[in-house]
Amino acid sequence: MGDVKIIAHRGASGYRPELTLDAYELAVEQRADGIECDIRLTADGVPVVIHDATVDRTSDGAGTVATMPLAQLREFNVGTAERPQRIPTLQELLGFIQDVQTSDYRPELFIETKRLGSAGERDGRLEAAMNRELHAAGLADGGPGGPGSLVHLISFDHGSLARFSALNPQIPRIYLRKEYFLWRMLKHVEPMGVAPSQGFSMYRARQAPQQVVGAGDRTYVFTANRRDDLLWLHRHGVRWAATDYPDRARRVIDGAVSLP
Repeated sequence: MGDVKIIAHRGASGYRPELTLDAYELAVEQRADGIECDIRLTADGVPVVIHDATVDRTSDGAGTVATMPLAQLREFNVGTAERPQRIPTLQELLGFIQDVQTSDYRPELFIETKRLGSAGERDGRLEAAMNRELHAAGLADGGPGGPGSLVHLISFDHGSLARFSALNPQIPRIYLRKEYFLWRMLKHVEPMGVAPSQGFSMYRARQAPQQVVGAGDRTYVFTANRRDDLLWLHRHGVRWAATDYPDRARRVIDGAVSLP
């Protein structure tokens, strides 16, 4: 059973505003094994790091990401009054993850494509933009060491996973399973072949452990902030645990590993 890798969910978002370079820098200081981000497209076709379809919740502005160009989005503060931050671009985050690589510390990057608002928007533009940025950064093959060593694509949208696979099959893909009202009865109709690895919420993983047992080393679980949940993931050999508190998760996992 391998050690659980600690992935900073939206950065060290339990301490700093989510999806900011501030949150990612702290995650690296806390020696997270990887960082996770969400991307959307601006009106001028630039992939930016933001979770919601609008900036309302996470900034001092208002409006829909897809209707605003990058220059307008960069006017908003997504940090705090004391530590202002701009919405990062995917290009900046790729540069960041490359800059923090050392001989003994190689954090991974998990990029989540968000489901766009209409069928017309789901035409592959987001996946194509991500692929262009990976090529420009020299990460189209997944990073140093080849496929799977650095960059991963994760998504709840199986269409996005399929579209990106057609563009660049070298980037590993993780299919995130939703929590919806009838998931226990309908899980058998969820697409199975869109990604070699699977992702579950912490709740769904614990409610249906049979989906994790035996496949733990190909499983990504979010968002594990409780000690008992982290220990459960360790017992089941889960490979990636996304958490808002990388330092706390590290202490729990290190303590579990050191037990006789």
